[in-house]
Amino acid sequence: MAFACRKLGLGVYITDINPDALIRMKKKIYPKRYKKWDEKINIFNFDETININIEFELIILGTPPETHFDLCKFIKKNLKYKKILIEKPIINYSSKNINHLKKLCKNDLVFCGYNHSISPAFLYFIKKISLEKKIKSVHVNWREGWSGILKAHYWLKNEFDSYLGDYKKGGGSLQEHSHGFHLLCIIILKGLKLNIKKMKFNSFSMFKKFKNKKYDILSFFTGYYKKINFAYNTDLMTMPAKKNIKIYTNNKIYEFICSYKNNLDIVTIKNLENKLIISKKFKKTRSSEFENEIKHLLKINSLKEIKKSNLNTTIAFITINQIKKHFDNEK
Repeated sequence: MAFACRKLGLGVYITDINPDALIRMKKKIYPKRYKKWDEKINIFNFDETININIEFELIILGTPPETHFDLCKFIKKNLKYKKILIEKPIINYSSKNINHLKKLCKNDLVFCGYNHSISPAFLYFIKKISLEKKIKSVHVNWREGWSGILKAHYWLKNEFDSYLGDYKKGGGSLQEHSHGFHLLCIIILKGLKLNIKKMKFNSFSMFKKFKNKKYDILSFFTGYYKKINFAYNTDLMTMPAKKNIKIYTNNKIYEFICSYKNNLDIVTIKNLENKLIISKKFKKTRSSEFENEIKHLLKINSLKEIKKSNLNTTIAFITINQIKKHFDNEK
C-alpha cells in the first residue's frame, strides 16, 4: 500500500505498535520488494500518533483483525481524516465487537480492502452475468497453500507464529481467503439481486491444531436458493493457487480466473460443449492492484457513493457474519 500510494504521488506516513516491525519494513521488506527504501515515506512510533496534526485523506489499517475495532475507536478520537480503509476481514468472526464496529462505520467513509472485487476483470465478469436471466449454478474456488502466504511474510516461522494460525483471531482459510466469499456475496447481491440473508448454507470445515491454537485448513459451503446451486470451496493446501469463479446458465459457462498467469486475470464465456465464445485478458501487477484500489477510494466522497462501491462495509459485514454463522454452528 505504501508503494502504491507513493507511485500515485501521495504523501505516506506509517506507524506500528512494534518498533521492530518498522525497522524490518524499512531495512528488509521494502528494499527487497522495491529495490530501495523511499526516503519520502515518514515513519514514526505509535505513541507519537496523537501528536500528529495532519488531516489525512486516507488511513489504512493493515493490522490483525482483532485490533480493528480498538484502532477505529482510537482513530476517530485522536486523528483528523476523511476516509478509513480496513484490511480484510473487517474483524475476526469471534469478536464481541462486530456490531459495535458496524455502528462505528455507519455514518463515516469507511471501506474494507477486498481489492479483487473492484478489479477490471471481476467488474467485467459481474457485468456480463448480471445480464443473464437463467443462471443454474455458481461455483467459487479460493484456494492457496501456505507457501505463498509465508513467502510474503518470511519472518514468520510458520502459520502458528501469528494470528494466521488461529481462527478465533481471524486466521484460517475462511477469513484469510475471505476474498472469495466476499466475491460470492457480491454475485448474490448484485449479479443475481438475491437476499443473501434468506439463504441457508450447508457448510463444513476441517481443522489443524497446534497446542492451544487451531484453524480451518479447509472449508466448504453449499446452498440451493431460487433454483440456483451455490458452492464455495477454500483451503490453505492447494498449490499452485486456484482462484476462480464458474457460473453455469442453460447454454453458457462464464469463468473468471484470478491470476490465470503471472500478472494476468482472464474472463471466458464458453458454450456447453466448451467452445470459446469470448476470452478477455486483463493485465495487472501487484502494485497496480493496490493503485487501482487507492484510486477507487479517492474518487468516493459521500455516503451515497460508498453504497455503490464493492468495498463498502455493508458487504464486508455480511461476509464476516456468514463466516460467524458457520463457525458458531461448528461448535
